[in-house]
Amino acid sequence: MDWTNREKLGVGTLAARAAIPVPEPAGPLVVSPEFASAYHQDLDDLAPVRYGRWGHRSADQLEDALGALDRGRSVVFNSGMAAVSAVLLGLLRPADRLVLFEGGTYYETRQIADQLAGRGIETAVLDTTADLPAAVAGARLVVVESPSNPLLELYDLREISQIAHAAGALVAVDNSVASPLGQCPLDLGADLVMCSDAKVVGGHHDLVLGHVSARDPALLTALRDWRYLHGGIPAAFTCWLALRSIGTLELRVQRQNANAAALVKLLATRAEVTGLRWPGSPSDPQYQLASRQMTLGGGLLAFRLPGRAYLHRFLRASRLIAAATSYGGLQSTANDIGAWPHLAVPAGLVRISCGCEATADLVGDVRDALDKAAVS
Repeated sequence: MDWTNREKLGVGTLAARAAIPVPEPAGPLVVSPEFASAYHQDLDDLAPVRYGRWGHRSADQLEDALGALDRGRSVVFNSGMAAVSAVLLGLLRPADRLVLFEGGTYYETRQIADQLAGRGIETAVLDTTADLPAAVAGARLVVVESPSNPLLELYDLREISQIAHAAGALVAVDNSVASPLGQCPLDLGADLVMCSDAKVVGGHHDLVLGHVSARDPALLTALRDWRYLHGGIPAAFTCWLALRSIGTLELRVQRQNANAAALVKLLATRAEVTGLRWPGSPSDPQYQLASRQMTLGGGLLAFRLPGRAYLHRFLRASRLIAAATSYGGLQSTANDIGAWPHLAVPAGLVRISCGCEATADLVGDVRDALDKAAVS
């Protein structure tokens, strides 16, 4: 696609037209994967020198689409954690200071930060944004995940960016839960956006991929150099599959959002449900913040049932919600969060990822499963 005037187009239009190449006479309407790893070398030095590990057209096409959705420019990686690793390992040097948030850091991102401590990089882990002004002095990078996975805690990205920039620090936001359809961190002041595209963006539970978006050419160059040296390029077929999936991104996210809203309405009436969290709900404790920085509540919600045995009865009784890892796909899934030893959460806490099933069917199924769990 010709992305010249992309700033004037809505994200739905950008997504739907992501796989359309620049038109050429009698050319294809959609792109195809490019499987080559070796390329002819132009001895006249008119064309760039290519090699599959350095980059390929399928990755270029995907980066164009993801960059347009994030309102920046993108670099793709072979997983979400490869994208996070490129930011942390590619941008930080010994004696640098990294700032994280206790509730707003994906646990494997925290593990990388712990490894960095052995390489001379200081890490500060904060409880709240109020702790940031004192902690960010002299910092190189602030990393935050908002909404967080799996507890759906929100952080004020504008405030964090303003405080960090005043201290000379960069801000990187993990946007995997919201996706580019639910939130644009670059417009909120962030310098970098990291995303696991195995989740909402890919949306079919059949690929592993990640990307980082930015607007600063120097940051983008540093990330590309890191990928170039460390071999983090995704395969051509994976890039093409993601590009094909992006075409329905807005349709999928809108249905997932509608299903989440309908489930929240049902769950709010159930006495056995406590601690219900969904950023799109007016009753959510952080709804005002969500309204300021998110365009959609998204497809993830979390709540607590009376213990793990009760939760397991509910999941076994459901016909439409699969107990499964990951989130963001066409099919509704759920995680028993207490099964993850690194998260100290109350027993019975569950994260549901709403899929694209018919809303009435999903609501009816959850209602029936809750009824059965109560009497079993």
